[in-house]
Amino acid sequence: MDFLSFIPKTKDCDFDRIKRAQESMANRRATICPERAEIITEVYKRTEGEPQIIRKAKAFAEILERMTIYLEDDMLIFGNQASANFAAPVFPEYSFDWVIEELDAFASRTGDSFDISEDTKARLRKLEKYWIGKTHKDEVNRNLPKVNLLAEKQGVLHKGGISMSGDGHIIPNHEFVLEVGYGGVKKIALEKLKSNELDEEQRSFYQAVVIAMDGALTYIKRFSSLAAKLANEERDDKRRKELEQISEMCRDYMEGGARNFYEAVETVYLTHLLMMIESNGHSFSFGRFDQYIYPYYRRDLEEGRLTKEKALEIITHFFIMTNSINKVRPWDHTQYSCGYPLYSNLMVGGMKSDGTDGTNDISYLCLEAMNLSRLPEPNLSVRFWEQTPHSLLLDSARLIRKGFGMPSVFCDEVVIPAMMTLDLDLETARDYASMGCVETAIPGKWGHRATGMTYINFGKVFELVLNNGVDPASGIQLIRLNGKEGREVSYHTYEELWSAWKRALKYYFDLAVQCDLVCDRSLKFHDADPFASSLIDCSLERGKTLKNGGAKYDYVSQSNIGPSTVGDSLAAVKKLVFDEKVLTMDELKKALDSNFEGEEGARIRQLCRKAPKFGNDDDYVDHIVADVYESYLELLPGYRTDRAGRGPIGCGYTMSTSNITSYVPNGFDVGATPDGRLAGKPLNEGASPCLGADREGPTAVMNSMSKLPNDKIAGGQLLNMRFYPGALEGDDNLEKFTSFIKTGRLKKIFHNQFNIVDSKVLKAAKENPEEYPDLMVRVAGYCALFNTLMPEAQDAIIERTEHSW
Repeated sequence: MDFLSFIPKTKDCDFDRIKRAQESMANRRATICPERAEIITEVYKRTEGEPQIIRKAKAFAEILERMTIYLEDDMLIFGNQASANFAAPVFPEYSFDWVIEELDAFASRTGDSFDISEDTKARLRKLEKYWIGKTHKDEVNRNLPKVNLLAEKQGVLHKGGISMSGDGHIIPNHEFVLEVGYGGVKKIALEKLKSNELDEEQRSFYQAVVIAMDGALTYIKRFSSLAAKLANEERDDKRRKELEQISEMCRDYMEGGARNFYEAVETVYLTHLLMMIESNGHSFSFGRFDQYIYPYYRRDLEEGRLTKEKALEIITHFFIMTNSINKVRPWDHTQYSCGYPLYSNLMVGGMKSDGTDGTNDISYLCLEAMNLSRLPEPNLSVRFWEQTPHSLLLDSARLIRKGFGMPSVFCDEVVIPAMMTLDLDLETARDYASMGCVETAIPGKWGHRATGMTYINFGKVFELVLNNGVDPASGIQLIRLNGKEGREVSYHTYEELWSAWKRALKYYFDLAVQCDLVCDRSLKFHDADPFASSLIDCSLERGKTLKNGGAKYDYVSQSNIGPSTVGDSLAAVKKLVFDEKVLTMDELKKALDSNFEGEEGARIRQLCRKAPKFGNDDDYVDHIVADVYESYLELLPGYRTDRAGRGPIGCGYTMSTSNITSYVPNGFDVGATPDGRLAGKPLNEGASPCLGADREGPTAVMNSMSKLPNDKIAGGQLLNMRFYPGALEGDDNLEKFTSFIKTGRLKKIFHNQFNIVDSKVLKAAKENPEEYPDLMVRVAGYCALFNTLMPEAQDAIIERTEHSW
């Protein structure tokens, strides 16, 4: 085995079995499972008129009681989301019309395709009539102002997942779950129900928690019976003993807390799985896994019940099993998040809340487990700071060098101050974890959605600024920047252009906030989630779901796409039109309208492409890009979420550049831009430079990034870089790369992630995907198998600058 630094001393880890499991999971096929949709439809029909949270809890419990369960061959970790490995259940309560419309197209998608049988299609079609007008999506569309719909037609706003699916985006309090178990949560709810001072909302909440926890315990006991049956049929002695252990464990497992390391890891997986059966949100994340699992590991190790090798095997099986879970999205949203992502972040390393370093054996074992599993989930991240052991960063660099995009790295000296721009004290901020792609939250204390609210297409906003608010494609005009109808607008100074940008951004930000509120108010009803909510601090105390104000903290952010594209474009206009006067605004706009076609268009495009570009340590453009960020940040104070005044601290907005693959489809809607980008091409990804614009090497990229207000962006700041594999070959280059990561502390780099893959390999994999079934790449804030991506997303990865030293 090709380890990072691990040296096996016992035979307690079956590496051949891990290899078989990894290969099986890597070749899994996505399918559609109708079971959950059928069961919830039956329950909802029976329970009409009851409180929504009770209906939701009863449906959850009945799904867990009736759904197909199975044990993956030879796996130590158990629990399944649907009737088959990597089958996506359907959640009709959130949205269902698109499922019916796309039934015959799932298998032929160019990305995230799903096999679906004719029987499944027929079973789902039978459910269609009941859900008409009853879903979360229906409610959103009924209440969304018409002006928002027009902004969507312009290509400026995109509602995304908040308008059609569950919320997700939480990190449960794993320490709490591991300590008391599902039975303990149930006991707390039962004790609360004894009070005579509960209002109707609270009483329904506690009743729903009891029902949900009973359902979870029933689900576990079903595996006891199944494992016993399989053990009786098993001929292999080793596997039979494992099945007998699972059967014995599940007789009373989670009635109380986890009793050992194995149960603790299984609980983390099972809790994640159950949240994803209750709701089809994504970005349910694992938080600081090495911190809360380590006590169970240390105790079992000291008492002789566990070896480091067996711990590695259990963690690796856990990692592999997270890839059995799936989610199906409508095609228009799939383009924003292709690659079957779940964004289930798992974080290790970093500073503890008391200011000491938290690195431990589990930190290293997680890196080794990812090295063995080599699959997209979990989304592994490493925190680091001044006192992080060099060996942890060196192992991280070794893993990154292998070329499948993990781990990403977060710098504590930047993230902690960013978190403290919110109402967090130092001790609390030190305990942050990534939730999803790069968004950050405090585990067990945060409400839904640190990011992922309404998407704002910055590139489109700037195109409208150049056209007096008129969308050239649709002709829709919602804002008149010169007070008149039509596209004609003249900017005589850069200051006038900048003022128009700020005015247009404010206009569309207000519309986005309105969209957020409409979606949130609908989710309060449709995403009532007693199981997940009860695992977040204060929810059980207050008797409220997270959407009703159950969390301790509540901060959200929207997805902002294209700040570097806008900054580069502003810099080009400033330099070429206002500073050097080599072009007039009319000449530039004419070239943009023609997509730089013709001899004159080509000449102007060359000038635009040669203008300063973010990512090259050029103050001229870097400061303008920073201004773009500040223009958004200055809008945020004073805006509140729907939970304001309902209990949580904060209930405000922060900023995030976590925008998954939305930079590709958002680019479809934007015409040619003054930075030389052609119409329809991708915008920049996250906070990264525009595709191919960073020409002065990796240090220049980092220097440009350091000039951004990274320590104000508490929702997550994403930098994506690609290196030529040869740049990391050998010990000297590996040390150089490790030092490069460390430099992020001094350069205020919030987060960094890397693809170490040759362009020739990527191009070959696109042409002959069957020859590269295991090629995994860093897409945005997540990883995916390259052959699952739509062609446009593949091209965008290929076009990223390939750095070397």
